[in-house]
Amino acid sequence: MKFRTMLLASAAVMFTTSAFAEDFTNPFYLPAQGKVISDTRIETSRMKMDDGSAEAADKNLIAAEELTVGVVDNLALVGRIRNHFDVDEEYNNDHNFDYKIGAKYNMAFGKVMTQVGFAYNTYDPESWYGQNYSEETGSSDRWSKALEGTVKLGYAFDCGLTPYTSFTVNGDIDQAVREQEYSWFVGAHKAWEKVAVDGGLRYDWGRDIDEEGSDKTEALFAQAQVDYFVKDNVTVGAYGDLYLGGDERKDVDYGYTLGLAAKVLF
Repeated sequence: MKFRTMLLASAAVMFTTSAFAEDFTNPFYLPAQGKVISDTRIETSRMKMDDGSAEAADKNLIAAEELTVGVVDNLALVGRIRNHFDVDEEYNNDHNFDYKIGAKYNMAFGKVMTQVGFAYNTYDPESWYGQNYSEETGSSDRWSKALEGTVKLGYAFDCGLTPYTSFTVNGDIDQAVREQEYSWFVGAHKAWEKVAVDGGLRYDWGRDIDEEGSDKTEALFAQAQVDYFVKDNVTVGAYGDLYLGGDERKDVDYGYTLGLAAKVLF
Protein backbone atom coordinates (compact mmCIF):
# COMPACT_ATOMS: atom_id res chain seq x y z
CA MET A 1 0.00 0.00 0.00
CA LYS A 2 2.80 2.39 0.84
CA PHE A 3 4.49 1.74 -2.51
CA ARG A 4 1.21 2.29 -4.35
CA THR A 5 0.61 5.51 -2.43
CA MET A 6 4.09 6.74 -3.36
CA LEU A 7 3.45 6.03 -7.05
CA LEU A 8 0.15 7.89 -7.00
CA ALA A 9 1.74 10.84 -5.21
CA SER A 10 4.60 10.94 -7.73
CA ALA A 11 2.17 10.88 -10.64
CA ALA A 12 0.16 13.70 -9.07
CA VAL A 13 3.30 15.81 -8.66
CA MET A 14 4.31 15.20 -12.30
CA PHE A 15 0.85 16.14 -13.55
CA THR A 16 0.76 19.27 -11.41
CA THR A 17 4.18 20.36 -12.66
CA SER A 18 3.12 19.91 -16.29
CA ALA A 19 -0.26 21.59 -15.87
CA PHE A 20 1.26 24.67 -14.24
CA ALA A 21 4.33 25.00 -16.44
CA GLU A 22 5.20 28.57 -17.34
CA ASP A 23 3.44 29.79 -20.49
CA PHE A 24 6.42 31.58 -22.02
CA THR A 25 4.47 31.92 -25.30
CA ASN A 26 2.25 34.56 -23.64
CA PRO A 27 2.78 38.00 -25.27
CA PHE A 28 3.44 39.55 -21.83
CA TYR A 29 5.89 36.90 -20.61
CA LEU A 30 9.42 38.02 -19.75
CA PRO A 31 12.08 35.64 -18.39
CA ALA A 32 13.19 36.01 -14.77
CA GLN A 33 16.62 37.35 -13.89
CA GLY A 34 19.33 35.21 -15.52
CA LYS A 35 16.86 33.28 -17.71
CA VAL A 36 16.91 33.37 -21.53
CA ILE A 37 14.31 32.69 -24.23
CA SER A 38 15.53 31.63 -27.67
CA ASP A 39 12.97 32.22 -30.45
CA THR A 40 13.98 30.72 -33.83
CA ARG A 41 11.81 31.33 -36.88
CA ILE A 42 11.69 30.79 -40.62
CA GLU A 43 8.90 32.27 -42.70
CA THR A 44 7.81 32.86 -46.25
CA SER A 45 5.46 35.57 -47.47
CA ARG A 46 3.87 36.41 -50.78
CA MET A 47 1.84 39.36 -52.06
CA LYS A 48 0.41 38.82 -55.53
CA MET A 49 -0.76 41.90 -57.41
CA ASP A 50 -3.26 41.85 -60.29
CA ASP A 51 -4.15 45.18 -61.92
CA GLY A 52 -5.97 43.65 -64.86
CA SER A 53 -3.14 44.11 -67.36
CA ALA A 54 -0.22 42.43 -65.66
CA GLU A 55 0.56 40.30 -62.66
CA ALA A 56 3.43 40.64 -60.19
CA ALA A 57 4.32 38.86 -56.97
CA ASP A 58 6.38 40.07 -54.03
CA LYS A 59 8.03 37.05 -52.37
CA ASN A 60 10.14 36.84 -49.21
CA LEU A 61 11.96 34.13 -47.27
CA ILE A 62 13.29 35.15 -43.86
CA ALA A 63 15.15 33.27 -41.09
CA ALA A 64 15.44 34.89 -37.65
CA GLU A 65 16.92 34.27 -34.22
CA GLU A 66 15.81 36.36 -31.23
CA LEU A 67 17.10 36.18 -27.67
CA THR A 68 15.25 37.67 -24.69
CA VAL A 69 17.41 37.89 -21.56
CA GLY A 70 15.97 38.56 -18.11
CA VAL A 71 17.87 41.38 -16.37
CA VAL A 72 15.68 41.65 -13.29
CA ASP A 73 12.08 40.58 -12.75
CA ASN A 74 9.80 42.35 -15.28
CA LEU A 75 12.74 43.78 -17.28
CA ALA A 76 14.45 42.05 -20.21
CA LEU A 77 16.87 42.86 -23.01
CA VAL A 78 16.03 41.72 -26.55
CA GLY A 79 18.38 41.08 -29.46
CA ARG A 80 17.50 39.78 -32.93
CA ILE A 81 19.23 39.00 -36.21
CA ARG A 82 17.35 38.18 -39.43
CA ASN A 83 18.45 37.09 -42.89
CA HIS A 84 16.38 37.96 -45.97
CA PHE A 85 17.07 35.42 -48.73
CA ASP A 86 17.13 36.65 -52.33
CA VAL A 87 14.15 34.60 -53.55
CA ASP A 88 12.72 37.50 -55.58
CA GLU A 89 16.04 38.49 -57.23
CA GLU A 90 15.77 41.85 -55.51
CA TYR A 91 18.94 41.83 -53.41
CA ASN A 92 22.65 41.59 -54.11
CA ASN A 93 23.02 38.10 -52.59
CA ASP A 94 21.51 35.66 -50.09
CA HIS A 95 23.23 37.25 -47.06
CA ASN A 96 21.04 40.23 -46.20
CA PHE A 97 21.03 40.78 -42.46
CA ASP A 98 19.15 43.23 -40.28
CA TYR A 99 19.72 43.72 -36.56
CA LYS A 100 17.60 44.71 -33.58
CA ILE A 101 18.43 45.46 -29.95
CA GLY A 102 16.05 46.73 -27.31
CA ALA A 103 14.33 46.23 -23.97
CA LYS A 104 10.90 45.32 -22.58
CA TYR A 105 9.37 46.19 -19.22
CA ASN A 106 6.23 44.75 -17.60
CA MET A 107 3.86 46.33 -15.10
CA ALA A 108 0.86 44.54 -13.59
CA PHE A 109 -2.11 46.08 -11.77
CA GLY A 110 -3.93 43.08 -10.40
CA LYS A 111 -4.98 41.13 -13.49
CA VAL A 112 -4.40 44.07 -15.83
CA MET A 113 -1.14 43.53 -17.75
CA THR A 114 0.92 46.26 -19.40
CA GLN A 115 4.21 46.16 -21.30
CA VAL A 116 6.35 48.83 -22.93
CA GLY A 117 9.19 48.10 -25.33
CA PHE A 118 11.81 50.10 -27.20
CA ALA A 119 14.22 48.92 -29.90
CA TYR A 120 16.87 50.11 -32.34
CA ASN A 121 16.80 48.56 -35.83
CA THR A 122 19.53 48.77 -38.45
CA TYR A 123 20.84 47.22 -41.68
CA ASP A 124 23.38 48.01 -44.41
CA PRO A 125 21.59 48.81 -47.72
CA GLU A 126 24.86 48.58 -49.70
CA SER A 127 25.24 44.97 -48.55
CA TRP A 128 21.67 44.23 -49.67
CA TYR A 129 21.51 46.13 -52.96
CA GLY A 130 25.14 46.57 -54.03
CA GLN A 131 28.00 49.02 -53.55
CA ASN A 132 26.42 51.63 -55.85
CA TYR A 133 23.28 51.94 -53.72
CA SER A 134 24.34 55.19 -51.99
CA GLU A 135 25.31 56.84 -55.28
CA GLU A 136 22.06 55.84 -56.98
CA THR A 137 19.84 57.03 -54.14
CA GLY A 138 21.92 60.05 -53.13
CA SER A 139 22.15 58.76 -49.58
CA SER A 140 25.21 59.83 -47.58
CA ASP A 141 24.40 57.52 -44.68
CA ARG A 142 25.51 53.93 -45.27
CA TRP A 143 23.57 52.23 -42.47
CA SER A 144 19.80 52.56 -42.27
CA LYS A 145 18.65 53.28 -38.71
CA ALA A 146 15.19 53.24 -37.11
CA LEU A 147 13.65 53.43 -33.65
CA GLU A 148 10.68 51.30 -32.59
CA GLY A 149 8.28 51.64 -29.66
CA THR A 150 5.55 49.23 -28.54
CA VAL A 151 2.83 49.43 -25.89
CA LYS A 152 0.67 46.44 -24.86
CA LEU A 153 -2.41 46.26 -22.63
CA GLY A 154 -4.22 43.08 -21.61
CA TYR A 155 -6.27 41.30 -18.94
CA ALA A 156 -5.30 37.87 -17.54
CA PHE A 157 -8.28 35.66 -16.76
CA ASP A 158 -7.83 32.68 -14.39
CA CYS A 159 -8.73 30.26 -17.19
CA GLY A 160 -5.56 31.14 -19.14
CA LEU A 161 -7.27 33.56 -21.53
CA THR A 162 -5.59 36.95 -22.08
CA PRO A 163 -7.34 39.41 -24.39
CA TYR A 164 -4.92 42.18 -25.32
CA THR A 165 -4.08 44.98 -27.70
CA SER A 166 -0.75 46.40 -28.84
CA PHE A 167 0.38 49.50 -30.71
CA THR A 168 3.77 49.82 -32.47
CA VAL A 169 5.44 52.76 -34.18
CA ASN A 170 8.63 52.50 -36.24
CA GLY A 171 10.41 55.54 -37.66
CA ASP A 172 13.62 56.35 -39.53
CA ILE A 173 16.29 58.48 -37.87
CA ASP A 174 19.21 60.42 -39.39
CA GLN A 175 17.23 60.90 -42.61
CA ALA A 176 16.15 64.17 -44.24
CA VAL A 177 12.77 62.57 -45.07
CA ARG A 178 11.67 60.34 -42.22
CA GLU A 179 9.16 57.61 -42.92
CA GLN A 180 7.04 56.30 -40.06
CA GLU A 181 5.05 53.09 -39.91
CA TYR A 182 2.31 52.17 -37.42
CA SER A 183 0.72 48.87 -36.43
CA TRP A 184 -2.27 48.16 -34.18
CA PHE A 185 -3.21 44.63 -33.08
CA VAL A 186 -6.34 43.44 -31.23
CA GLY A 187 -6.66 39.81 -30.23
CA ALA A 188 -6.31 37.21 -27.50
CA HIS A 189 -3.96 34.54 -26.16
CA LYS A 190 -5.23 31.25 -24.69
CA ALA A 191 -3.15 28.54 -23.04
CA TRP A 192 -4.02 24.96 -22.15
CA GLU A 193 -1.79 22.26 -20.66
CA LYS A 194 0.11 21.51 -23.88
CA VAL A 195 -1.14 24.01 -26.44
CA ALA A 196 -1.22 27.80 -26.68
CA VAL A 197 -3.07 29.82 -29.32
CA ASP A 198 -2.72 33.51 -30.17
CA GLY A 199 -4.69 35.38 -32.81
CA GLY A 200 -6.50 38.52 -33.88
CA LEU A 201 -6.55 41.39 -36.36
CA ARG A 202 -3.62 43.67 -37.27
CA TYR A 203 -3.93 47.04 -38.99
CA ASP A 204 -0.75 48.54 -40.52
CA TRP A 205 -0.51 52.04 -41.93
CA GLY A 206 1.99 54.75 -42.78
CA ARG A 207 3.26 56.81 -45.71
CA ASP A 208 5.22 55.62 -48.75
CA ILE A 209 7.63 58.48 -49.53
CA ASP A 210 9.47 58.73 -52.87
CA GLU A 211 10.69 61.40 -55.28
CA GLU A 212 7.13 62.16 -56.41
CA GLY A 213 5.85 62.79 -52.88
CA SER A 214 4.08 60.59 -50.35
CA ASP A 215 1.04 58.32 -50.39
CA LYS A 216 -0.81 56.87 -47.42
CA THR A 217 -0.56 53.09 -47.15
CA GLU A 218 -2.80 50.83 -45.11
CA ALA A 219 -3.43 47.11 -44.83
CA LEU A 220 -5.58 44.85 -42.63
CA PHE A 221 -4.45 41.32 -41.73
CA ALA A 222 -5.83 38.37 -39.78
CA GLN A 223 -2.98 36.65 -37.92
CA ALA A 224 -2.60 33.62 -35.66
CA GLN A 225 -0.01 31.36 -34.02
CA VAL A 226 -0.31 27.89 -32.46
CA ASP A 227 2.40 26.50 -30.16
CA TYR A 228 2.81 23.00 -28.73
CA PHE A 229 4.76 22.35 -25.51
CA VAL A 230 7.16 19.51 -26.36
CA LYS A 231 8.64 19.96 -22.88
CA ASP A 232 7.96 22.46 -20.11
CA ASN A 233 10.70 24.68 -21.56
CA VAL A 234 10.43 23.86 -25.30
CA THR A 235 7.69 24.70 -27.80
CA VAL A 236 7.29 24.25 -31.54
CA GLY A 237 4.66 26.08 -33.51
CA ALA A 238 3.30 27.52 -36.72
CA TYR A 239 2.08 31.01 -37.48
CA GLY A 240 0.80 33.14 -40.32
CA ASP A 241 -1.26 36.07 -41.49
CA LEU A 242 -3.70 36.73 -44.33
CA TYR A 243 -4.24 40.01 -46.16
CA LEU A 244 -7.87 41.14 -45.83
CA GLY A 245 -7.89 44.61 -47.34
CA GLY A 246 -6.35 48.05 -47.59
CA ASP A 247 -5.57 50.91 -49.94
CA GLU A 248 -4.43 48.49 -52.68
CA ARG A 249 -7.23 45.96 -52.25
CA LYS A 250 -8.46 46.33 -55.84
CA ASP A 251 -4.96 45.49 -57.14
CA VAL A 252 -4.13 42.63 -54.73
CA ASP A 253 -5.01 39.08 -55.72
CA TYR A 254 -3.86 37.62 -52.37
CA GLY A 255 -1.24 38.09 -49.67
CA TYR A 256 -0.10 35.85 -46.83
CA THR A 257 2.74 34.87 -44.47
CA LEU A 258 3.45 31.33 -43.24
CA GLY A 259 6.13 30.40 -40.73
CA LEU A 260 7.52 27.85 -38.29
CA ALA A 261 8.83 28.72 -34.83
CA ALA A 262 10.72 27.01 -31.99
CA LYS A 263 11.12 28.50 -28.51
CA VAL A 264 13.39 27.34 -25.70
CA LEU A 265 13.47 28.73 -22.16
CA PHE A 266 16.89 28.33 -20.55
